[in-house]
Amino acid sequence: MTHRERVLAALNHEEPDRVPMDLGGCLASTIVAPAYGALRAELGLPALATRSDLKFASLAVIDDDVRTALDVDIVHAPRAFGAGNAIRTISEDRMIDEWGVLWHKPPRGHYYVEEAPFAKEATPAAVARHVWPRISELVQTAGLAESIRKLRASTDCAISLELRGRVMSMGQFLRGFEDWLMDLADNASFVEALLDRVTQLQVQANDAILREVGDLVDIVYTSDDLGGQQGPLISPADVRRFFNPHFRTLWGHIRSHTNAKLMHHCCGSIYPLIPDLIDLGVQVLNPIQVSANHMEPAVLKREFDKHLSFWGAVDTRDVMPRGSTGDVREEVRRRIGELGRGGGYIIAAVHNLQVEVPPANVVELFRAGKALGKYPLA
Repeated sequence: MTHRERVLAALNHEEPDRVPMDLGGCLASTIVAPAYGALRAELGLPALATRSDLKFASLAVIDDDVRTALDVDIVHAPRAFGAGNAIRTISEDRMIDEWGVLWHKPPRGHYYVEEAPFAKEATPAAVARHVWPRISELVQTAGLAESIRKLRASTDCAISLELRGRVMSMGQFLRGFEDWLMDLADNASFVEALLDRVTQLQVQANDAILREVGDLVDIVYTSDDLGGQQGPLISPADVRRFFNPHFRTLWGHIRSHTNAKLMHHCCGSIYPLIPDLIDLGVQVLNPIQVSANHMEPAVLKREFDKHLSFWGAVDTRDVMPRGSTGDVREEVRRRIGELGRGGGYIIAAVHNLQVEVPPANVVELFRAGKALGKYPLA
């Protein structure tokens, strides 16, 4: 089978020749740029300047030779989000994004919100006054279709594409994390005004992209974290009240404009929310944070397999950074056994691989996946 055929068979809940594997197929399944050179060296590949994507998280763009060496099945389409002239650089470690959020990057860290636009006034009137980005500042589609056509012609990998689908995190960024949680408890008019506006803008941004390339990609995905280590960040009742109407709008628009499979990235313990995600149109769930409460893969497979495929599940809290290559191999064996039967599984790490993960463990993840993921499974 080709890589694309393998992925699509798995996502259609069929058993391909082996379980598909991913590194870099979404912005939460790759490796941080500072660790990428060591991975190339472990694979015996020549040193290259690391290309970085998503400035906020310093993620490596996976090169073709790494993808080939690991036999990865998914390639990420060029990102269409963000326009360089819409982001204002304040200093080497500070910038203001297109939404008006001031971000700060401490030494050896990731960017975090230093100043949110609605930190001082959280009212519908403030939402109405805010200078919202133009769609041309949110997306850049010039040349995108041509680039993806060339990618489709040059590789037999499945092609994935990032789309906008943030609800919870838009409030966190625009208001500030703590204040946003308080607003959800006692400032409903502001919450609803803000979410109405950002959902409208995200739909328009997605529409601009999907009109260009909706028929050229195999997987589209959105990201919005709703879970912590112990459970959902807010009550399922409040998720349904405040967030689900916006997810329905965002994902309904996506599903109506492409036949690509819709994946959603959602970290943490989200077991009570999964039936809602399915009802709202999600077809594939990532990253399956197995270290979080109530995220046992065997349970998820048993309860949701008819409606949902799973992407991820190889533990990055303990096994990948602290385990031996033997531990990694056993982890891969376990996850394939729990999630791979009957298709419906793409094996990958739970979120992006960090600098503390030994490169030998990264390589072993894919060696073990290729060796142990052959159908019929043992």
